[in-house]
Amino acid sequence: MSAVDFHQVLGVTPDASAAEIKRAYKRLAMRWHPDRNPDPRAHDQFRLVREAFERLTQPFEDAAADDTPAEAPPSRKQQAPRPRGADHRQDITVDLTEAARGTTVTVTIDGREPCDDCDGSGQRSYGRTNMCGSCHGSGRLRRNGQLETCGDCGGKGFTTDNRCPSCEGRGWQPANRQLAVTVPPAMLPGEELRIAGQGGPAPDGGDPGDLYLTLRTRPHPLFRLQHHDLHVAVPVSIFRLLAGGPLEVPTLDGLHEILLPESAASAEIRVPGAGFPARGRRKAGDLVVHLAPQHPAFLGKEQKAMLEMAEQFLQHQLDSQCPALAAWNVVLDAHR
Repeated sequence: MSAVDFHQVLGVTPDASAAEIKRAYKRLAMRWHPDRNPDPRAHDQFRLVREAFERLTQPFEDAAADDTPAEAPPSRKQQAPRPRGADHRQDITVDLTEAARGTTVTVTIDGREPCDDCDGSGQRSYGRTNMCGSCHGSGRLRRNGQLETCGDCGGKGFTTDNRCPSCEGRGWQPANRQLAVTVPPAMLPGEELRIAGQGGPAPDGGDPGDLYLTLRTRPHPLFRLQHHDLHVAVPVSIFRLLAGGPLEVPTLDGLHEILLPESAASAEIRVPGAGFPARGRRKAGDLVVHLAPQHPAFLGKEQKAMLEMAEQFLQHQLDSQCPALAAWNVVLDAHR
């Protein structure tokens, strides 16, 4: 291997800097990696590129070691933090029932992959030459009555664009990825879910950013969520309101039976713990049932007879059963 010109293997000049050597290595490693390149020579060529990188960077590492004074290694607290990619944020929308019970959603996140046309360098081997639009090819501009060298083309009269046209010089192409995310039970709308390492790409020698997903819920046909209480409007007949008794109401887990008191005075019934489920130290919310009285559109003969009988019984017991009507009858008697 001593006869191998490692500078030639990486395509760099003998006076190339450590950064230039590293860029050349990354470009060639992507090209010859056996997982990406089906060429039978890829494995051997990849090993050669890696050996060239190790040989050519060794002098830089030795020089850095010689220039560093001997001292105890820095503690964990003294070490500089690793650079991180940008954190990304986006919303995920689920049904209210899915938020309560937990679910799995598929999230589309922005990704990138090295540009195949330029092997991730962002540059092409040949440049596209165009006449300079500022000086129209003359290389000079007239300012204040004098000719000056054109700053846009450096006096050449033309400009050369070496950027890769496929990736516009970025060195990568967008490649969206699908990610299955588990939403834990009892997440409230507005709460965030952190997915480590799925944000912006990692910078050199650093770590990728994180992805933060904010939970949103679709409107539910029955329930309205307020804080962690569930509100639901339940139509109920005027007869059931007067007589009291069992009434079925919906919850996120199915039907729940509540018991109405006779002649319910309140327009709502609160069922403790039957609202949005608990999570961690947060207790379960309540189910708030808003009673919507419903009167029959018409009454049959039997219903009228029964109601008339009930009215007669009421009139004989007004003082105990309906004091307001008893007091009103007194007012009427005074005006006879």
